[in-house]
Amino acid sequence: MTLDNPLVGWGAAALAAVLTFGMPVNPRRVNQGLINILICVLSLVAAFALLEGATALLVGIGAAVMAIVLRDIARFVRHAMYDVTKYTRRDYRYRRVGQSLLSGGRRSRRH
Repeated sequence: MTLDNPLVGWGAAALAAVLTFGMPVNPRRVNQGLINILICVLSLVAAFALLEGATALLVGIGAAVMAIVLRDIARFVRHAMYDVTKYTRRDYRYRRVGQSLLSGGRRSRRH
């Protein structure tokens, strides 16, 4: 039993889209490189299964670059939103108070 090229191509394209838009992005997450590699491979497989020749290579590379850039933009937006809102969150304030109570905090001693 063999699979048709269009079926493989659309399946790989759908899986690459799910990985691009469905996987969480976090600057501290370890598996970002693995996800980016999978997106590149799946987009190239989809392009070669659906198109032929040099066009497939160009479309595959273009789709992979576009998907990675979209993920990087989403990661930057998420990081920027966290940096803007972290000072107004209760857990940030409570952590700061707890650190100062337990460890003595930053005290300036005047002589």
